[in-house]
Amino acid sequence: MSQGMHHLHLRKRLYKNLEQFPHPKTLVRWFDYAMYAIAIVAPVVLLPQVYQLFVYQSAEGLSLATWLLLGTVNLLWSFYGLVHRERLIFLSNFLIAVLDAVIVCGILLYR
Repeated sequence: MSQGMHHLHLRKRLYKNLEQFPHPKTLVRWFDYAMYAIAIVAPVVLLPQVYQLFVYQSAEGLSLATWLLLGTVNLLWSFYGLVHRERLIFLSNFLIAVLDAVIVCGILLYR
């Protein structure tokens, strides 16, 4: 990032009373970067469920109410991330909500 842009972002963060990014403390900085990986891995965790549902075409053991509630919660979190311009929160929860919707469709299809 050019020094000029870095300066503008630093001033913006200070003005809004936000913490520095990357954080000066090593552990907090490591956690900040780890959250990028978690935002990518979290939706991937649902793929085996989607695979099993559509390959075996059986919704046995899956609760429609649970997956509907999870999808609603993830949509609300993605809306929160959108409103607060937090890309990681938005992206991760939006992708999870899409996979939740796919699972709900599979449950309705293979009930």
